[in-house]
Amino acid sequence: MFWMMIVGRGVAGFGAGGEYPGISLAWSCYDFVTYPFGIFSSSIISRFNTDNTLTENIGYGPVVNCFYLPGRIVGGLLRDCIGRKQTMTLGFFCWGILGGALGPIQTVFPLFVVLYGTFNSFGEMAPGVATFLTASESSPTPLRGHFMGFAAAVGKADAAIGTQVFTPIQDSLGSGQKGQQRVFLIGCAFAIVGGMIAWVVIPDVGRDLEGEDVRFRWYLEENGFATSGVGGEYLTEQVKDMTFKLDE
Repeated sequence: MFWMMIVGRGVAGFGAGGEYPGISLAWSCYDFVTYPFGIFSSSIISRFNTDNTLTENIGYGPVVNCFYLPGRIVGGLLRDCIGRKQTMTLGFFCWGILGGALGPIQTVFPLFVVLYGTFNSFGEMAPGVATFLTASESSPTPLRGHFMGFAAAVGKADAAIGTQVFTPIQDSLGSGQKGQQRVFLIGCAFAIVGGMIAWVVIPDVGRDLEGEDVRFRWYLEENGFATSGVGGEYLTEQVKDMTFKLDE
């Protein structure tokens, strides 16, 4: 009964469990784009630069992937400066905008490699960092592992789908410049959708995790569940304190 209630509220998108839809969908958009564009980086580069040898094209793959690290570092700094939700939204939109600009500059190969790496870096700057953080901070401690595991499972399912459909999409759109540009535009569309989901649906949480624990225990007590073993004495006092503000 308890888990049915939590799952039901998660599907509806409010209350305890209401964090499921937004975080899971944002994670799905992130994984659908970042996995194929990272795994197939050498293949993408080879289609843009047919004059290079196979060894040279494979070598450019790690060069592009080196941009992941600075993206993570910048994202880690931004999340405490402007907020988790804001960092995720900013990164998603920058990711989408830059991806749309990669098509027109694909004839300048060195510039394309740098911007392709920056494209991947934006993906790690925000959703790559913030998905894990928002999934863990948006749920109460007793359910945190379940919530995060569910959101991660949804994301990884879309990562598998994106990886499987990427090559057929590439082949169907053609190997020319316009065909490859459309591949990036598809990725941009998912990134923009992820940014809108992050801004509209995901709750704006901070580093105070105790408030969510108190709200969860209060929710259990309101629905007739025994909470003597949930959260310890501190949460017991907080729930009893009527001056503590609860977002119902």
